[in-house]
Amino acid sequence: MEKRRERRVVVKDPVSFEGKFGVGRGTTFNLSLGGCALGSNTPVDPDATMRLYLHIPSQKSPLQVDRARVTWTAGNDFGVEFLSLDAQEQQNLKHYIAGLQ
Repeated sequence: MEKRRERRVVVKDPVSFEGKFGVGRGTTFNLSLGGCALGSNTPVDPDATMRLYLHIPSQKSPLQVDRARVTWTAGNDFGVEFLSLDAQEQQNLKHYIAGLQ
């Protein structure tokens, strides 16, 4: 059985993303420092890479994940692993998650 590296928190935040498949919008439904799960009507392939923009309520501009990889898909839901996240954005994400726990 796979062990998760980070604790996930339940959220319902808007997200937008872009990659070779085009652009899409959706809703994040769980979040950790290492990745998130989201629902979207935009189809994506497993192992696709993308740039994510997490729209966190307490921030004026979206938190940007420079590079994320799709790790699973199930219908309109999929999970991504964060591969590249700026140090400041990582701190912002850490602060947001801590406030939800």
